[in-house]
Amino acid sequence: MKITRSVFFRSITIRNKELIPSKGPLLVLANHPSTFMDPIVIATILDRKVFFLAKGELFKSPFAKWLLPKFNMIPVYRKQDDPSQMNKNDDTFKKCFEHLEKGGAILMFPEGISITERKLKPIKTGAARIVLGAEARNNFELGAQIINIGLNYENPHKFNRHLFININKPLQVKEYKEIYAADSFKAAELLSEEIRKQLEKLVIAIEDKKTDELVNDIETLYKYTISKEIGIKSEDKSTEFLITKGILETVNYYKILQPARVEAMRKRIKVYFENLHQLGLTDDDLDTNEKNNSFFGSNIKAFLILFFGFPVWLFGAVNNFLPFEIPGWIAKKISKSIEYKGAIGMVGGMFTFAIFYTVQIILIWKLSHNQLITLFYGLSLPLSGLFAYWYWHTINKIRTKWVLMMLFYKKSVFISNLISEREQIIAEFDKAKNEYAQSNTNK
Repeated sequence: MKITRSVFFRSITIRNKELIPSKGPLLVLANHPSTFMDPIVIATILDRKVFFLAKGELFKSPFAKWLLPKFNMIPVYRKQDDPSQMNKNDDTFKKCFEHLEKGGAILMFPEGISITERKLKPIKTGAARIVLGAEARNNFELGAQIINIGLNYENPHKFNRHLFININKPLQVKEYKEIYAADSFKAAELLSEEIRKQLEKLVIAIEDKKTDELVNDIETLYKYTISKEIGIKSEDKSTEFLITKGILETVNYYKILQPARVEAMRKRIKVYFENLHQLGLTDDDLDTNEKNNSFFGSNIKAFLILFFGFPVWLFGAVNNFLPFEIPGWIAKKISKSIEYKGAIGMVGGMFTFAIFYTVQIILIWKLSHNQLITLFYGLSLPLSGLFAYWYWHTINKIRTKWVLMMLFYKKSVFISNLISEREQIIAEFDKAKNEYAQSNTNK
């Protein structure tokens, strides 16, 4: 799973991993944008054994009841799934109490549902009730802690994207002892609210779809400019997260004080992206900050890549196409829900690549009976696969540059106007950002 996770994501940045307690009773809580990808990601970054709370409907068959507990899964029953099963949660709570009393760690997703949105859903009180109940059984001397984790995927449903994992300092459950003694329900509500506040700080939480679309467009257009201003590298996902937080705060500020200005900017950006889409271009294609080589030099380089890379690409594509594509086909057949796409792709890929590589290596050994050839072939499989992926995307970038050159030749005025419009929009962002910063300074 660790190898699969590392291959699936282009990069994984973890902030404050050292804050995770290495021993003692621990409740790990996180947002839930990508079904069973989320527990895999978290379990593989923890340096300790972890148990999982999973929805009870997964345990219906006798086989599931036998298998899933072997993966440290504990069923929890939700009202929206089957209200008649809710009484079984007494046993679930008891198992959780006993596990925490043994110094174990439990992973939960307190939103109770997985939806791929940059939005935090309402926090259920179940997590707070479990950890408070365990402490109450031990006179609040158990020493249970809660660690909140924010999963910030660039896109959890596509291969080779970035992941930023944000971790906050532990909450000490014993601090709620007096409140619990006076009113256990109030203690659970207060602890749940504190969990919500922490998680909101750890993720990009946007309340409505229109604002999310606007923030996403501003990120596309403007994040590189801000990153360049403050001198951060593309690998610094922690600072990029803060930049997005800043963009969201600025948008929310103007939504309240100058809604007409926000709406005018939204429409202007929409027209800009529609014009790009009609030409088959992306914003990156018009980014004049990108490094540009000479026309002759860039085309020679493109030709060399095309010519010398083709045989390696062909070898990598032939040997890796089916194991790469099959998980995606399976995901479409199994579920229409987008939340399962990346998770099935990642876990399915672990099995398909293992199976195909094993069969292919055995086949080469049977044909050659040569250890060196078989070893070389086995090592070439993942390397050529990664090269094939890189080659394909590089060729698409080269094709886009050639298309752009042709468009400049045929529609130079239109393209020039688009570039000018892009620069004016960014200048407007700069002005708004500086005005917002000045307003904060004056407070």
